[in-house]
Amino acid sequence: MESASSRRTYLVLARNSLFLALLSALLPFAFIALSHAECDAPAAIRTKLHSNASASTYAELGSWYGDHKQFACAAEAYESALKLRPGSSRLSYLLGLSLFSGGHSDAAVRPLQESIEIAPNVLKPHLILAAALEKLERKAEAKAEWQAALKIDPHSASALDGLARNLLDENKAAEVVDLLAPTPADESLILDLAQAYQRLKRFEDASQLLTRSLGSRPSSVTLSNMLARVEIQQFHYQAAEKIAEKTAKLHPADQETQRLYLQTLVLAGNTQQATPLARQLLAAAPQDPDLLYLTGVLEHDAGDLQAARGHLEQAVAAAPTNFAAHYNLGQVLAQLNDPGGAKNQLQKALDLGATEPEVHLELAKALRSLGETQAATEELNTYQRVLRQRQNQAMAASKTAQGDKEMSAGNPQRAADFYREALEATPDDAQLNYKLAAALDMAGDIPAERLALEKAIQINPDLAVAQNQLGFLASKTGDSQTAEKHFREAVRAAPSFTEAWVNLAAALGLQSRFPEAQEAVSSALRLDPNNPQALLLRETLAKAMAQH
Repeated sequence: MESASSRRTYLVLARNSLFLALLSALLPFAFIALSHAECDAPAAIRTKLHSNASASTYAELGSWYGDHKQFACAAEAYESALKLRPGSSRLSYLLGLSLFSGGHSDAAVRPLQESIEIAPNVLKPHLILAAALEKLERKAEAKAEWQAALKIDPHSASALDGLARNLLDENKAAEVVDLLAPTPADESLILDLAQAYQRLKRFEDASQLLTRSLGSRPSSVTLSNMLARVEIQQFHYQAAEKIAEKTAKLHPADQETQRLYLQTLVLAGNTQQATPLARQLLAAAPQDPDLLYLTGVLEHDAGDLQAARGHLEQAVAAAPTNFAAHYNLGQVLAQLNDPGGAKNQLQKALDLGATEPEVHLELAKALRSLGETQAATEELNTYQRVLRQRQNQAMAASKTAQGDKEMSAGNPQRAADFYREALEATPDDAQLNYKLAAALDMAGDIPAERLALEKAIQINPDLAVAQNQLGFLASKTGDSQTAEKHFREAVRAAPSFTEAWVNLAAALGLQSRFPEAQEAVSSALRLDPNNPQALLLRETLAKAMAQH
């Protein structure tokens, strides 16, 4: 026999079940009412829907909502259209586009995939799907979609930009250079290529690219700011200041440009102009960690240690990972006779990735003040070692620049001499070994060129241009198997390297491996459909196969 409490429990559950059932039944109507309240379409389209609720009318409604940035309403309209016309690639694409534009990348994936399944050779669904997958951090899938888009249109700026950014995220800067060099037409691609050069420490190439591009786009703030940053990376502070000053004067309301100008003034030691600008910018953004840091640096340089301490402490509190702020705060604390505080800040700077030799020197001083003699000696030794490395890098950069000039002037032997001097300072630079090989090739010294190329790939097996050139040298001696090995390494390291695919196809053809050769030449033509060498090789392979 049921107790009273159990009967009450049952009745509560029953009433809840009845409530849920009623709610489930009423929800669709509530949703429709809400949708109509939020999605207010023009009277003309509403009239058409009442008289003819067709897929075309719903698509027209979706287009109107999309034009007015009402993406949720657009998605609802396209869903209604798809119910009336299932299997439409265009409607699936428009549904996915609306969902993506409304910030629902996860929901956008399926309709975009369905659109591609129905019509795989349409460009736009691949582009939007790739962008959605990027937002979802599904990088490998996004990369495949960017590549699929490029097979449809090898010159698509959106696809090239998407693939380049994807490769940069994978730290495959060399592939970006192969994909975009020498000078792309689109500004976003110029920036991608410049960033790739930066990652490869090819600062001179980045600088030349941006300077050329600014010649045809003198008002581009983005290109100008990036050029200033490249000059900073090369320690060309005066040049960076001039570039930033010009841009800052042209765009006084652009905060990023003004901040960059302030940074160049500080680096160039131009405190007279930097100080009032820092005050002005900090007054407008008093909690900004970069402005707090730069103001603190200026106050330190002016000898106002207490003010510098206050701003630098605020800077590290606001941005704890800024090792430069920790380093400068450590210097200030040391000068304020707080060696313990200085030690903590300088060690923190090193822990966060500071590489400047001066950090080790200042830490050695703080440790010595605290009586930690052995630790101070170790830091001083590290300072001397890192300083030598920096000096070697600076010397190598100077000699490399001289070698580049000689190459441009058509003097490969003199260029090779400069590159060898640079390599004495930095022998483990793969790119520099490749530059030496290129100079030796032009000078006709093939044995020395091969040695330089082998050294380059020993340091970096993913240096595709070096692998490709080694393959070419092997093919010239009739060693098609060794040539094939290097060409395969080149396309593995840089799948968008058209020349290497053509060379691989030729090497396979010489071994009478025609199906594989045709597959390789097809890869080249997917990347560059009008490549003359690939087209000629495809024709040659077809004739050779016909004779077998």
